[in-house]
Parts: sequence; structure tokens; C-alpha cells
Amino acid sequence: MFIIGITGGTGSGKTTALEAVKALGGRVIDCDAVYHDLLETDRAMLAEIDAAFPGVVEDGKLQRKKLGAVVFADAAKLETLNRITHSHVDRAVEELLRQGREAGVPLMAIDAIALIESGLGRRCKATVAITAPEDVRVMRLMAREGISEEYARSRIRAQKSDDWFRQNCTLTLCNDGERAAFEEKCRQQFAAMMEEEGKNMGQEVLERLESGVRSYSRAFPVEFTRAKMSKMFTPDGKAYLDFFNGAGALNYGHNNEYIKEKILAYLMDDGITHALDMFTGAKAAFFNAFDEKILQPRGLQYRIMSCGPTGTNAVEAALKLARKVTGRTGVFALTGSFHGMTLGSLSVTSGVDHREGAHVPLPFTTFIPHPNAVSFDTIEYYRWMMTDNYSGVEKPAAIIIETTQAEGGVHVAPTEWLKRLRQLCDEQGVLLIVDDIQVGCGRTGPFLSFERAGITPDLVVLSKSISGYGLPMSLLLIRPELDQFYPAEHNGTFRGNQLAFVGAKAALEYREMVDLEAQVKAKEKLVSDFVEQKLLPMDSRLTHRGIGLIQGVDFEAIGDVSGLVAKECFRRGLVIERAGRNDCVLKIMPALTIQEDELAEGLSIIEESMKTVLGGLS
Repeated sequence: MFIIGITGGTGSGKTTALEAVKALGGRVIDCDAVYHDLLETDRAMLAEIDAAFPGVVEDGKLQRKKLGAVVFADAAKLETLNRITHSHVDRAVEELLRQGREAGVPLMAIDAIALIESGLGRRCKATVAITAPEDVRVMRLMAREGISEEYARSRIRAQKSDDWFRQNCTLTLCNDGERAAFEEKCRQQFAAMMEEEGKNMGQEVLERLESGVRSYSRAFPVEFTRAKMSKMFTPDGKAYLDFFNGAGALNYGHNNEYIKEKILAYLMDDGITHALDMFTGAKAAFFNAFDEKILQPRGLQYRIMSCGPTGTNAVEAALKLARKVTGRTGVFALTGSFHGMTLGSLSVTSGVDHREGAHVPLPFTTFIPHPNAVSFDTIEYYRWMMTDNYSGVEKPAAIIIETTQAEGGVHVAPTEWLKRLRQLCDEQGVLLIVDDIQVGCGRTGPFLSFERAGITPDLVVLSKSISGYGLPMSLLLIRPELDQFYPAEHNGTFRGNQLAFVGAKAALEYREMVDLEAQVKAKEKLVSDFVEQKLLPMDSRLTHRGIGLIQGVDFEAIGDVSGLVAKECFRRGLVIERAGRNDCVLKIMPALTIQEDELAEGLSIIEESMKTVLGGLS
């Protein structure tokens, strides 16, 4: 079943578009009608309204004039009412959609502008805005309601603008002709959309069966079936440039040919695929390559711990080990940090939205200011917290940091600050944990992000691109004297992904073959120059941060527009993520292997998308 949301202003011809839906055998769900029906029948909703606004429900009936007098003069109260009613309308619409699906209805349309603002839009495969030239709308409104031209124009101009519809809907159809011709135009457009959907049955199945916790599929609502290096493809062959890069797990690109050949050869030889932490040839080969190509040239001596498949598991191991070694329980973490979603790593993640998902207290962490967030000497502040008997804070077991905060909004810690932090940790006997999950493996240029500071962390967490091929893998690097876990003290069934070991070794070889570090430095300059010369001049309030091939354009000072830019980028064929407070930072994070012409193409898409969105704001 294809679900479409149709919205539009007075006199735009929305009714004609809904008739086109019916002509195709579809059903229409009128959200306004659903809402008014619930006001009469939904006792639970009425009880919530009465609890929020006492006295507006009498004898089980809503007193609409009373409610209107309470909420329409107070934006906060109106928002409260909308929150209550939207949740109930949402559930009622979901039930109607379920009934339509069971009845085999091919097409259903949800009719309401509120579907976009309340979240009902996520039910739709597409949201379509019906617009019309103002003069045409005025004539239609005057003819239909017998009102004056002045009053008709005032009603139209009080509604959402055409620019708003273009920025917030998948498709905009202009009704500037005869009714019959426009209905046929809508019929053809909707039929084509349904036909296209038929090629993407996997998407429908996933939307129906997959948990609502899914997130990236909401931002990129198409089905991807194959990918090569910096491009992803839908079933019909449409290509999307990838500036998302598997959230940093695909530094070497999708299906890197060199790495793929090594993995396929291993499988063809019936190489062992599961061995927990037993000795295997694949693991030995990777450990040896990692020592020879990464550790020894940098004068680093680490024991290597294979943790569970994801980065958060390695963070958990690092925190456990730091507490065991030092005998202390507390940990210092930076404001703006993100270290994972399991309880231990979530406890050192600062974002409120992430932390609320735990639904339990997250103790034993003291959040300390990131050096870029304040104007005072943070190192001296940390020292005072650790040493002053009246600071109220016990000396921690460890300080955990990202040398560049990725999810926190692309905040690069100053090199001198990293050196002083290492000195402070040595002075106070506090372990330094560097989380290199997203910004390691060459993302900032060198393989390890802290190399620029010439420091040696006590513990280093690696994941995401360490496997070279997007396969699940995480490592904890441990200074030898700190390797104090007893056997199986931190374990897991999948703590040794053999295919990932093969891919990881091949990635280290490939990195040397193509001189990837030099490539990153050259591409870093291309991105930085483009942002500074092409993007920032569009608005003086824009700012830019970044290092290597993780760059961010910050829209916070402008307002809530980064999502519109990302959406416009996707419409133009670019997959790109947002990060930071309120997701205000557009994060440019392509594969390190991206070709320069592809990089230029993606940057141009960002430029044109920003022009479209920012131009619509003026």
C-alpha cells in the first residue's frame, strides 16, 4: 500500500488532488474529521485535555468555546493541546491505515497540513503540497465562499507560504489550470509514484515490520540495494553520493575492491568465521600487521583486546579496566561528548536526549567543559577539581575524550590542550582514554587522531572503520602495565570477528599502497577552501569547523534550517548527516578514498541546497 500525505492552502486545489486519489482506487483519511470525531468519542483524550485545562470538559463533553478561550491566546498552552491531540489522532490514523492495508487498498492519502508538523508525515511514502498562484486562489475562494477579494487575500497570506511547502514536502504540484486537467495531472503523478514504489517492496516490508527505533531510514527514505566506493544505488539504479560514510565506518569506501578480494579469498578457502577469542591465523595476521604498520613506527606499545562487535562495548571495557586498575569509580567526560548507547558508555555521553533513553540514573561521571566551549583555562580548572579538598569532586579513575567530537558537532580539541591534558593525567595518576571510534583510522589524516599532539593515551578505543569493510569490530589498546583483566573478565560471543580481521589487515595494506594519509590532507584543503569561499559567504552567521575529512558547517545562529539543507541535499542525490546541539551542524564526512570529482560534485550539491533553503528564508 502506498501512503501519501496531501496538504495545501485555501483555494489551492487540494480537494481535486484527493479526488485523483479516489479515482485510482484509493482512500482518503481526513485528519480534521478524525480529530473532531475523537473530540466526541475518545474519553482518554478528553480526560487528558481536562487534566491539562481543568473545567473545559463538562458531563463528558468538551466545551469548545471554553477551551478556545484558554489556549488560543497562549502559545505554550496551544502547544500542550496539540501534543495531546496529535498523539491520539496519530493512533487513530494508524488504525485506519492498518484497516486499509488488510483490505488490500492500493493507495491511501492522509489529508492535513498538520501531518507534517505533528509527525504523521513519517507514515507517508511521500508528502505532496498542492499550490496555486495567489490570483487563482483568490478567485476560487471568492467564488466558493462569496467573500471579498481583500478578505480572500488576507486569509491566503495568513497561511503557509509556497516556499514552506517546497522545503517541507517531497513534491509540490501547482494547480494553475482547469480542474479536470489538474486532476489528470495528479492521477498520473500518483500512479507513477505507486509504480515506482512497486520496485521498492523491501522498503514497505521494513516500514511495516521494523521497530520504530529506526532513525537513518527516516532521513533517507529509499531502499538501497548496492554500493561501490562513494556511491549507493536504489533498485532502479539511481545513484546517491555518500557523504555519510556509514557514520564513519566506511573510510575505505563501499566494497573496496582490494579489501573485498582478500575477504572473498578467505571465504573460498573455508577460513574459520567464528572462534570467540581462540588463536586463529586471521587474528594473528592482523595483529602482526597492526604492530608492524601502526604501533612500531609510532613507538607505541599496546596490548590489543578484541572486544564485542561495536564501539560501545570497547568503551565499556575501557571504563571497567580504568576503575579496576586505579581503584577509583569516578570518570571525567567532556561536555558535548558521545561514547555509545549502552549504560556505561551512555554515562559518559553528555547529550540529554541520549541519556534520557537509559531510563535509569547514570552515575559516577563528572562532566567537565570542553576547551572550545569556554574562555577560561580548562586544564587548570580540571586540576583544581582533582586537588582542592573543597571542590566536592573525587579524583577520577580516568578522563575519556574524543580528540575531535564528531556527534557533538565537529569540535576539534586544540593540540596544545591535548599535550597539557596528558601532563595533567600523568601528574595526578589519572588514566587518559581516547575514543577514536569515529575519528580514528585516518579520518583526521594520521591513522590515530592523537598523533598530532605527540601523546600516548593509556587506553585507546577503535571501532567503525578498523575492520576496513564496514564489518563489526572493536578494539581496546591497553598500555602493557594496565593489562590487568583476568581471563574472561570482559567477554562476549562475538569478540573475535574473523572476517573483520581479514578486512582490517587488507585495509592497512591498502592504506599504504595509495598513500591515504597524503590523500586526506589534499582533500581536507579542497573541502576547507570550498566551505570558506563558497558556503560561508552566504550568511555571516554561518561557522565552520573541522580537521581532515570530518568538516562541519554550523547553522545554529541562523535557526532550525540544517535539516532543510540536509533534506534538499538528499533530494539532489547526496546522503549527508547532521550533528551537534539540535542537529544544527551539517557534517561533511565522505570516504577517505573519494575521487576528487565526486568530492567536488557533493560540495556543489551542498552549495545549491544551501542557496535554495537560505534563499527561501529571506
